[in-house]
Amino acid sequence: MLSHVVPRCNGELIMRQALLTVMLLVVPPACGLTVHATKVVHAADNATAASWQAGVSKVVITPPEFIWMSGYGGRAHPAEGKVHDLYARATAIRDAKGETVVFVATDLVGVPKLMATTVAAAAEKKHGLPRRSLMIACSHTHCGPALDDRLSYMLDMQEADWNAVRKYQVWLNQKVIDVVDAAIADLQPARLSTGNGVCRFAANRRTPKGIGPYDHDVPVLKIETPDGSKVRGLVFGYACHNTTLGFYEWCGDYSGFAQLYLEDRYPDSVAMFYTGGGADQNPLPRRKIELAQKYGRMLGVSVDEVLDKPMQTVTGKLASSFEEVPLEFDQLPTRAELESRLESSSRYERARAKLLLSEWDRDGSLPKTWPYPIQVWKLGKEINWVALGGELVVDYQIRVKRELGKSSTWVTGYANDVMAYIPSERVLEEGGYEGDTSMIVYQLPSKWKAGLEDQIVSTVHRLANQNAVAKASK
Repeated sequence: MLSHVVPRCNGELIMRQALLTVMLLVVPPACGLTVHATKVVHAADNATAASWQAGVSKVVITPPEFIWMSGYGGRAHPAEGKVHDLYARATAIRDAKGETVVFVATDLVGVPKLMATTVAAAAEKKHGLPRRSLMIACSHTHCGPALDDRLSYMLDMQEADWNAVRKYQVWLNQKVIDVVDAAIADLQPARLSTGNGVCRFAANRRTPKGIGPYDHDVPVLKIETPDGSKVRGLVFGYACHNTTLGFYEWCGDYSGFAQLYLEDRYPDSVAMFYTGGGADQNPLPRRKIELAQKYGRMLGVSVDEVLDKPMQTVTGKLASSFEEVPLEFDQLPTRAELESRLESSSRYERARAKLLLSEWDRDGSLPKTWPYPIQVWKLGKEINWVALGGELVVDYQIRVKRELGKSSTWVTGYANDVMAYIPSERVLEEGGYEGDTSMIVYQLPSKWKAGLEDQIVSTVHRLANQNAVAKASK
């Protein structure tokens, strides 16, 4: 396995060798590696593959200096070290008719709306890529940098800290633009195939812990050369919070280790992770780096096992849809209520009240709704890829897969704008952190109004149907 390590630099090579050695020690024998047999590629498969082009790219987005980290409101100072670099990775996929989509995977806690719109505008200007054809997702690592978004107001940062974060955000925006450009520039004939694996370390974290719903599926997209001789890209997902760790070092957590593991196994590839409906799922147990490494290798081996079996070739055309729907807040606070919260004993309540009052002064009122992004791609005949904004609970993933087709539907959460938790009706009614009080740290005026689940899922159906019509007309 170590012979597959790409020596990007001596220090990183040594770190990865040590990392992979630890991974071997902490993973049970049942998760051992399998040997990949050489595959016979038939002429018919090559003919099918010729209809696709794909490009991949990867760029380091580790902050050049130690700024504040995000993920936990109780953080008290900037980062102090680095376990491994953070990355933005991308793949561009183009069908025979020239329809193109680009998926971006980032080792970040969120996707600020302004970042997404900035990158989308650049992609449309440079490449003619419409908004519907760009998906930006994050791993939701809690050991990544604070971003210029609402969530960062939960941190006790001073003005100099904010300035450093905003400077990084401008730099980051350009890095994400660069990775999109590079993926499109890398477009070349490719063969796409899909499969589904299983990984079992996620557990429902709501009370009583471990009892609620979960989804352990690991959907995989393989991008390889037309003759099948080389893996160039891997896209895979899992529904679990990226919260194994909570220290002050840059780290992609379990998904970061999974991506690095796969890139070491397939040295010419770029491995891209997305978080599914994992808002109410945690890796358990946690809080040790050895556990993050173990979970990362478990997830990577789950992908390995999919690649080691016959996969379904992706055939046909692309179609994409995107829409923002207005999700309503339940009950807006009065100005007097916000002013009284400035005296709250809770630092988080005070921060939210201060921000909302400043927005009230600027706009004359508080918004009654939030523009919620919903995106649906159709990859050939085989995959319905649904991307939903915010911290998505697993109920959405289970329902959307059940209604659109379990084996052919992928659900990506934390995509295009991470503005808050997105509870199902069940979780909204139960309340608690995911259903209600997390809106405080996200600086939003109230919990969501009942009815959001059907509003979101009905829009998914409509966009999926829209894609079907668009493909039929090509």
